[in-house]
Amino acid sequence: MRTFRLKNEKMLRSLFISLALFFVVAGLKVLLMFLAAGGWEHQGVFAFAGKATVFLTTGGVVFLLRWLIADAPLNLLSRYTVTPLLRTIITLLLYFAASLYLLHKIFAINMLPLLTTSAVLTGILALSLQETLKNLFTGLWINTERIVAKGDWVRVADKEGQVMEVTWRTTRLLTRGDDHIILPNRMLAENVLENLTYPTPLHMVELDISASYKDAPNKVREILAGLAASCRYVKADPAPEILLLGYGDFSVNYRVRVWIDDYVKDMTVRSDIYRRAWYAFKRHSIEIPYPIRAILRKHEPKPIEAGVVAASLREIDFLKVLKDEEMAIVAGSARTETFGDGEQIVRQGEPGDTCYFIRSGRADVMLKGPSGEEGFIASLKAGDFFGEMSLLAGEPRSATVVAREDTVCIVIGSEAFGAILGDNPKVAENLSEVLAVRTAELEAVRSKTVSRAESQKHIQMTIMSKIKRFFKIS
Repeated sequence: MRTFRLKNEKMLRSLFISLALFFVVAGLKVLLMFLAAGGWEHQGVFAFAGKATVFLTTGGVVFLLRWLIADAPLNLLSRYTVTPLLRTIITLLLYFAASLYLLHKIFAINMLPLLTTSAVLTGILALSLQETLKNLFTGLWINTERIVAKGDWVRVADKEGQVMEVTWRTTRLLTRGDDHIILPNRMLAENVLENLTYPTPLHMVELDISASYKDAPNKVREILAGLAASCRYVKADPAPEILLLGYGDFSVNYRVRVWIDDYVKDMTVRSDIYRRAWYAFKRHSIEIPYPIRAILRKHEPKPIEAGVVAASLREIDFLKVLKDEEMAIVAGSARTETFGDGEQIVRQGEPGDTCYFIRSGRADVMLKGPSGEEGFIASLKAGDFFGEMSLLAGEPRSATVVAREDTVCIVIGSEAFGAILGDNPKVAENLSEVLAVRTAELEAVRSKTVSRAESQKHIQMTIMSKIKRFFKIS
């Protein structure tokens, strides 16, 4: 509202000045009439008053014409870059015409013949105004050919920013740090000008990431493609590209290419991809190499002991039916994975055969509805688990789980249960019974027509058949 009021005040300024000058002229003429009627006559005073009247009247006409031709109409086009340039040109022409008129009326000097016949004067003016004229015509070129416009992000030489205004002399940029850069228009013509948002807002973000020689390129490319596609602001079309650039002294070098449609998010996307790559490489045991300049003793972090893992897994209710030796097998095959804030741990609808136990951190469960929008279901904390139906029945993920801070999970794979269930099929029945209780509690809330006991029995039989089918138990 304040900006709108300031714009209106600026637009009406010329009109107010014009009316004020006309009011002064009217008052001066009334005063002269009273003096003449009173018999007081002084030729010098009346002559000066006459010239002052001409000067003030001319000024009033100039400001009125400026308001009629420039301020009022162009205020409706204020969002266009060319508007300040047009207003400046119109104002200069009005002032120039008024100056010629006043020289002729007040001082009896006629400049028109001199301007039209003096080649010397023309040459002097051209030389003295060389830089000004270059900036003026460059400003006209910028606007007539739509080189840049207000709101575009441009890079000129080593300067980068968003175009705020193009006047008859300068182009004004606003940098990421909210600093203003004022460039002479000629710089846009003399240097390479890169428009980062026009004619299309699509912008390619490139960043280089390295992996060690022991990591298979196809695996690295697959991981980088997945994390790049999951980043916010990254476009699905065109799809991200992962290029293998070559072999360095100590690393295999890859280039990640993604597309965004808002250049302002360029640095945010770069940071997000680099951050996600660290966590993804850590989970998949991919090494980020670095040059060695000295002999260093590398201290590997101690892995979590199997006993600690087993104690944590004992907190999962459906694993409590396992014997100690069976739990030792599961704990021995488990691994830990770390996820960063905002990373998807599992995605709804994707296949899976693992279960996750949150050892530290926090995660949200999100469910996609029929309309395609994800809604919040629950928040998981340390000690909670998810993915048991994928682990034991091979079912697709029923929801998406997103880490809300750095989250460490103990991951259990289905391969450990293959040997256990093969040696002791009775375990499958015990597992299905525990999972049925967990599932029946949810189903009972949804349906009031079936008793909880009947629902639990039916769910147990269904889960049991899925477990046997998944692990091929007869």
